[in-house]
Amino acid sequence: MSQRNDFKAFSISENANIVSQEKYEESQNLKMGFPPENVSTHILNKVLRQSSTISSVVANFIATQSGEDVLDDGDIAKLTELFNSALDKALEQKASNISGTPVGSPIPWPLPHPPSGYFTCNGSVFSRSQYPKLAEAYPDGRLPDLRGEFIRGWDDGRGVDSGRGILTHQGDAIRNITGSVSGRTVSTSSRMFSYAGGAFYTSVTNPGSHFNAGATYNSVAQDRFSLLEIDASRIVPTANENRPRNIAFNYIVKAE
Repeated sequence: MSQRNDFKAFSISENANIVSQEKYEESQNLKMGFPPENVSTHILNKVLRQSSTISSVVANFIATQSGEDVLDDGDIAKLTELFNSALDKALEQKASNISGTPVGSPIPWPLPHPPSGYFTCNGSVFSRSQYPKLAEAYPDGRLPDLRGEFIRGWDDGRGVDSGRGILTHQGDAIRNITGSVSGRTVSTSSRMFSYAGGAFYTSVTNPGSHFNAGATYNSVAQDRFSLLEIDASRIVPTANENRPRNIAFNYIVKAE
């Protein structure tokens, strides 16, 4: 249902009894007004049409933007309130359009709570009927959960991260690291690996568990095996996940 607008434009038909714009601008009445008992109706109609047309346009703007009826009831305070509300909504909508951010696009936000018209990307369900544009981006009616997650560009046939679709999740991983080392000493005080630095370190172990296939243990020579081990935490920070340096933002999406 459209809003009611009581402010109507006057004398706007094609054959209205009004003076032409040229003659109106040349008329002395434009500057001096009408003399007593000598009112030219075609000039008066011109005055009424111009003022009422602007009034009607402004009133229609108020009704459309505010969603309220605009009544000719003399309530100036109410009309002013509606006009301010209409301006606020129009400016908010204009600013949103100027930003150029598509509905549903994740945006890093520096505050815990999103601004009006935006949702937090926390995996929550939204109404597809109430937010149809957002549903075009997320047809299942559920926002992506980006809490604690990084965003990665879709491969789209490049072959770097193949086999994945848009909005699919991927667990953490690293490239495989493989290697093997073997060493042997012939006394309790010597080691095959005399030096280890960085993430590597050595330890002398008793024989048995570190023999390769075909190796033999010489008890007379007091065989010992020098074990070369690696521990990345000795030189770099480690955690239970692989991650780059980062700053935490709150991901939000434009809802409409």
